[in-house]
Amino acid sequence: MLIPIRSKIEMRTYNVDVGYLQEEDAFDANHLMPNWLPSANVFLERSASQAKVGSSGSLSQPDFNLWLSDLALSLPAHMGVALDLVLTESEGVAQVAYRLVDLIPNIDPPIEADNPGFLNYALTWFKSRRSNVRVYAAEGLFWMENI
Repeated sequence: MLIPIRSKIEMRTYNVDVGYLQEEDAFDANHLMPNWLPSANVFLERSASQAKVGSSGSLSQPDFNLWLSDLALSLPAHMGVALDLVLTESEGVAQVAYRLVDLIPNIDPPIEADNPGFLNYALTWFKSRRSNVRVYAAEGLFWMENI
């Protein structure tokens, strides 16, 4: 009897940047969350649920955090997303321009992946140091890379 074996896809490696964790106040700012929380904004929820590779937009940082949360919650199990971000500030409001660059099936998050409660802190930290980053999001986790 032959047992079919699925081809093994090489595990993806990430160049995770957790520089924000080196700050003195990093862990005071962390809000441990068991998973992404859904937003109460039906427009953000709808936009996130319809996002596909190539989708792009610009939101205030607080709205982007909610949008990414809704996006992560709309994904099938074991699916992740990658988004390229440009982080700026205009008239005192942090802005996130994003582009969805990949949907990743059977994602295997790196050990450095972080809790969604750290996302806002991480985005603020990156905005002041290097404004072009890639964020990955999956079930209850996110991680960042330089691009």
